[in-house]
Amino acid sequence: MRGRALIVIVVIVLCPIASAHEAKDYTVLLRSDGTSPANIPDGVLVTTDRIFFMMVDAGGNKSQQILVDVDGDGNFSGSDDIHSPILTSSCALDNEGNKSDPECAVTYTLEMGPSNGLLPGTVSFMIQHMNGTDVSDNVSFTAHFSEDNHIEEGILIQPTEEVTDSSSREVVARAGLAIGALFALLFTVALIRQGRE
Repeated sequence: MRGRALIVIVVIVLCPIASAHEAKDYTVLLRSDGTSPANIPDGVLVTTDRIFFMMVDAGGNKSQQILVDVDGDGNFSGSDDIHSPILTSSCALDNEGNKSDPECAVTYTLEMGPSNGLLPGTVSFMIQHMNGTDVSDNVSFTAHFSEDNHIEEGILIQPTEEVTDSSSREVVARAGLAIGALFALLFTVALIRQGRE
């Protein structure tokens, strides 16, 4: 019986109070006539979600490159802006199934978040269509992403204001200690009663 009580206490202590968002991939197909979907609207992506771009334009000698306007200045060639590798619809493979050209890429994944210099809001992309080495067309694309805020029972969990008054902190600390001591006392009493049975 003591083992069960101990397990219950351990489970209660170790159970997470809030759950985290698992990052998800959102696929965007790169075609000769544009992207599918045309844009990613508000409410779909949150911080740490990823956009998975896949080149599906199988035209001869066609390739595409994704340019990301990280700083939002409308210029896609700034020092903070991101450029994908040049994407093709397929890569030549050797006898063992490995890419013959290590630079060849069919897909590109971009994480939406500060790790790439992207802040929540609307991010502008330019998809460059190339025929050989010449740029033949530019297609605009936008994706909106927001902060990853968790909602629990209809209540938005937001950071609380810090307590700056040292006397208030002391009261909170004493209340926490008193509650912890009360639970320890109740647990000890329960164990002693079970030992007598």
